[in-house]
Amino acid sequence: MMTRKLFCISVSFVFFLMACSPTVSTKPTSTPPAAKTLRKPVPVYKSAPSQESYFKYTLGYQAELEGRWDEALKYYREAAGLDPTSPYLKVQIGSILLKKGKVKEATSLVENITKQYPEYLPALKLLGQLYNGRKMKDKAIEVYRKIIELDPGYTDAYLFIGVLYASEQQYDKAISTLKQLLSRKPDSIMALYYIASVYFDSKDFDNAEKYFKKALEVKSDFDAAYFNLGVISETRKETDKAVEYYKKALQLNPHNLQARERLSRLYIKEEKYNEAIAELENMSRQLPKNIEVHKRLGLLYLDSNDYDKAVKEFRIVIEARPEEVSTRYYLSLTLEMLKQYDSAIEELKKLLDLDPGNLNALLHLAYLYAEKGKYSEAAKTYDEILSIEKKPQYFVYKAMNYLKMKDIDAAEKTLKEGLKKFPEDDELYFNLAVVYEKRDNFDEMVRFLEKTLSINPKHADALNYLGYSYAEKGIKLDTALKLIKKALSLKPDSGYILDSLGWVYYKLGRFDDSLKELQRAVQIINNDPVIYDHLGDAYLKLGKQDKALESYKKALLYHDKEEGIKEKLQEKIKRLTH
Repeated sequence: MMTRKLFCISVSFVFFLMACSPTVSTKPTSTPPAAKTLRKPVPVYKSAPSQESYFKYTLGYQAELEGRWDEALKYYREAAGLDPTSPYLKVQIGSILLKKGKVKEATSLVENITKQYPEYLPALKLLGQLYNGRKMKDKAIEVYRKIIELDPGYTDAYLFIGVLYASEQQYDKAISTLKQLLSRKPDSIMALYYIASVYFDSKDFDNAEKYFKKALEVKSDFDAAYFNLGVISETRKETDKAVEYYKKALQLNPHNLQARERLSRLYIKEEKYNEAIAELENMSRQLPKNIEVHKRLGLLYLDSNDYDKAVKEFRIVIEARPEEVSTRYYLSLTLEMLKQYDSAIEELKKLLDLDPGNLNALLHLAYLYAEKGKYSEAAKTYDEILSIEKKPQYFVYKAMNYLKMKDIDAAEKTLKEGLKKFPEDDELYFNLAVVYEKRDNFDEMVRFLEKTLSINPKHADALNYLGYSYAEKGIKLDTALKLIKKALSLKPDSGYILDSLGWVYYKLGRFDDSLKELQRAVQIINNDPVIYDHLGDAYLKLGKQDKALESYKKALLYHDKEEGIKEKLQEKIKRLTH
């Protein structure tokens, strides 16, 4: 969850907030009798400006209004030279220096002003702002306390002091100071807001909630208060409340992007992807250059299977951040889902140029090569993978690609290399058994299947493979039945194991049972020629020649999945149709 520190801010930001916050209270704003404090008489620093001095000041003021700081500074200095006793003109010069970014020079000037005119409020206020901007917080607090001593009615000083204490995590002092402000201005929206914020930062969520709600009593359309109530609810894991608070904040201020961002995260957490997408799309319209929003949208579109939109968002991210590896990976995944394998491979190659040892990218590239029938490229990619990290499954995947190329020797060699590294890995032994089955070496196949099961008695595929192999040869049929039933107990929804069960029943002469299991098998796997072939044989044994013929014809549709089955099926169909 996004962390939130409310008081890593400057007093200048508080100035900004106050400038943006309209006076909203309709309640009487007179100070309660107990809070009234008489203002200390402040000396009047008189000057005698000449006509020329006033003229220079006027030119400076006009230049300042138009943002011509250099000219403003020049004219104010000329005016001050003509009226050297005017603290006002000196403060104007300090203000322009601040606007020009000459903070140290401004600070030095205003410090001298306050030494010469120690109770001149405009100079003290500017000095407090300068100290805060330079993170000289103790000095800033001292200045604002002096302002309060001179003018207790200047309640903004309480706010600045409170914020400064809070930024130093002096929460008790911050709250005490802000409550002094509240005693003088009970309807101060800023006092209520910052008291609540200090309580939040000190993890006193009950009081934080109390004061945010008080702020809403004063200003019912204060979206920031609703937002922070949402954060408190989220902290308490009250998701439904948090969602409602964020939605209320957005209803009042559709441009509250913090509320929209947090709301989108909650929707993602709740797996309400459409709602999350709607919020992020809104953010994207408001912040079209925010790349993180585009990335998150891309991920949500990917999760929602809206692949074309996902590709568009990921490409925006890559254009802005061409070296971002993770987004290229997501883009390759999305292109794969669109069956755009060549484009996916291209993106993975670009990714690997940036990060040659990225295992996820290499594994995905090898998979795509295999999907494209580029088994040699896939095997070479697994060589790269194995040079980085050796895992038994990588040897298996490499061997499977050699088998696709009918390079049985290379497959066997690869698996035996794997067994040297991982001598007790059941998958390596199982796949070595498959290699020996391809070599028509029944005894070695059985030996390695038995070795697989000695390591892992619950290896469902090995149980099924051994049972089916016995059934195919018509030997050890009772043992075959036990092996296949055990395999089915481990994988009850496997169409291939159901096929094996139907086939062992067929070999045992239990043709009704055979038909039942084979019918279940084709309900799960409806594009396998061997299963349809077996089903046709079962129908034929039960005298259902039309059904048998139909099954053989379906099997023939998928003959390319099983080497050598085409001719056998054609012969069976020929016998039934002549």
